[in-house]
Amino acid sequence: MQVSPSHSQRQLVSGKVGWGWRQATYPISANFLFAGFLILIVTIAQLVKISEPSLFAIASILLIVGLAIGIYTAKSVVHVCRQNSDYLFSQSQLIGITIYWLVLITGLSISSEDFAKIFVAMWWILPATVFIGIASSLTWRSRQAKKKQSIKPVSADVLNIITYSDQTVLVSPLALSQQPRQFNSLVLIVFGFFFWTMLDLSTSIRAIAAIAFTASGLTGFFTWQAQLRSPEKILHLRFSGLWGITAEYAIDLRPFSSLSVVKLQESDGELSWMQLSGNNSQITLPLAMTILPSATKEDANPNNQLGQTIREEFHLAKQETERDSLGLADVLLPQGAGILAGTALIILGIFLLFILPLPAKITAESAIAWLGVCLVSPAIARFFLQLVAPNSLQSDRPKSIKNHLQPWEIGTAILLISAFLSAQTTGKITSLATLNQSLPLLELIAGWLSISIGVCILAFVRRTPLWHSS
Repeated sequence: MQVSPSHSQRQLVSGKVGWGWRQATYPISANFLFAGFLILIVTIAQLVKISEPSLFAIASILLIVGLAIGIYTAKSVVHVCRQNSDYLFSQSQLIGITIYWLVLITGLSISSEDFAKIFVAMWWILPATVFIGIASSLTWRSRQAKKKQSIKPVSADVLNIITYSDQTVLVSPLALSQQPRQFNSLVLIVFGFFFWTMLDLSTSIRAIAAIAFTASGLTGFFTWQAQLRSPEKILHLRFSGLWGITAEYAIDLRPFSSLSVVKLQESDGELSWMQLSGNNSQITLPLAMTILPSATKEDANPNNQLGQTIREEFHLAKQETERDSLGLADVLLPQGAGILAGTALIILGIFLLFILPLPAKITAESAIAWLGVCLVSPAIARFFLQLVAPNSLQSDRPKSIKNHLQPWEIGTAILLISAFLSAQTTGKITSLATLNQSLPLLELIAGWLSISIGVCILAFVRRTPLWHSS
């Protein structure tokens, strides 16, 4: 993000990339260590029931391999924290994850249920030890860096402002603020699938826990950045993420003369929005950028760093106003509609997973469906948000993906494959018996989709600018 400037020749003038990166590695190490040991303990508890020496030999090999992979992967985690950028999986990592996923799917498709459980439990040792290896290596690297240079305490509420020689200014949260959240979200995604395949609970509770962790991780795996290009009068907002979570907005600031902080009168100023105001239109900036999660009331005033930097770079007037609910209808209605739609879909999904019959055992088809739901949910959520909040700005489509398959297209194909494989188990795809056999999987997909789409809508409400005419 911050290390990928649009002009490769520009030089850093002021600011520091990755400020607070060492402090950011502490919670990341703790999260990875906790996740690794939790998965490992549950896995070992499954394996100790079987006194087979060959299993422990294989487990030892997987443990060593996982630790080695984790120690090597820690380099990229440190690099991302140093640069305060979004985490991009390398080609080798993607290939490794794909192979791991396919082997796990193969294990779930084994006809013997007992053997399938043993195989899946054994295979979970690998990601568990990868997490432990990353945590151990991060701790060691952070201590080595601390010996070389003293660490100055930083506040997570402070934004990082970097100025380049081409008059481009980049504003983003510090590494300490957004990097732990980004990597913790990866852990949540892994936990989602781990709970689905390993928990010995009722199918409904397991399904709800799986999609709750997965959707939270999917929407939490993001970074944001505001790029201020004053010569071009362009404010470029960028949200990174997985599988359709990414969004970019290039806003031409020439029609706007001021940047206002608008407070809601009924809330005694505790609720506020930052708006670009012009003669004929207004744009409300995303709440995810203007209100930090741990900010106090004093931090959310018109003097905050983002607002002050935008005003100075684009010579915008500073205003502060208070409006009642009617005066803020252009903001409250779309955001309220989005929150209502997301909440309703989550409740509906939980209801479906509790009421409808679900697959009695974990199958390869349900694991495939889990991945398909993750891929299609963001696109469907954006579609629903556009319906209930039509004044939401549409994300600019990155040029790099125009000629590639979209995540929702791949996810739709995966869901169709899952349904097809489920129908194949009866031998006659068009028979009524086959439909009845496939219904539990289809109901599971419906419940998962509803919850995942709802969570994505709630996340997009905080990350989507709103346009309205004045």
